[in-house]
Amino acid sequence: MSETHAQGVERAVVTFPAPQGTEALTLRDGDVVLFGRGSECPVRFAYAPTPDQGVPRVAGSLIVVNRRVFVESASELGHRALTIRASSGAMVQLPVGEGHSPRDTRFEIIVHGETAPWRLGITVRETDDVAPVRPGGDLPTKRHQLELTDMQRSVLAAYFEPITKGRLEPATHKEVAAALSYHPNTVREVLYDIWAEMFAQQMPMPDVSDKRIAVIEAARVHGLLSTTT
Repeated sequence: MSETHAQGVERAVVTFPAPQGTEALTLRDGDVVLFGRGSECPVRFAYAPTPDQGVPRVAGSLIVVNRRVFVESASELGHRALTIRASSGAMVQLPVGEGHSPRDTRFEIIVHGETAPWRLGITVRETDDVAPVRPGGDLPTKRHQLELTDMQRSVLAAYFEPITKGRLEPATHKEVAAALSYHPNTVREVLYDIWAEMFAQQMPMPDVSDKRIAVIEAARVHGLLSTTT
């Protein structure tokens, strides 16, 4: 069963390919979260519009403990091994019933199905180090700085464009896709990647389900949008 501990500190996020496009779930210290094709999985994928029966109903679980995310493969015989890819590109095969906890703050879990490899992105929030005290006893100012790719900057600017013209909400995924000649799922995935990076950097964001609003408002109030063009 999937267990959650509401009092735990927000530690990581997992992004995954839902039928409507990329979705995300926040993981807290102490959480045990199932992932796979079945309805019992909070991280659910490969079930619609056409089920990929090569993906198990429960492919594995994410266990958040000791400020890390531990990946455990389900123990049923006959399942394909999971693959964990580190940010360096190094691959680790995770056989049935085994577990692994990468040291990276960002890594990818690949669930091999019949129709496609299904990729889950894990972003672990960086822990707070003890900051050196400056002369006079003052702590240094904590600054937020995102290292965005050119594509991420273009996508962020496109979501913000309608607001510069007086609209109250950011552009839709379809509007951004049309403006940049991408598929809507592609720009949605890029937006969620930016959101995950903001989470990792502990950048304050609005607590809303719409990631367009969360990302654009956070970028606006922290002065990041002026650097996207």
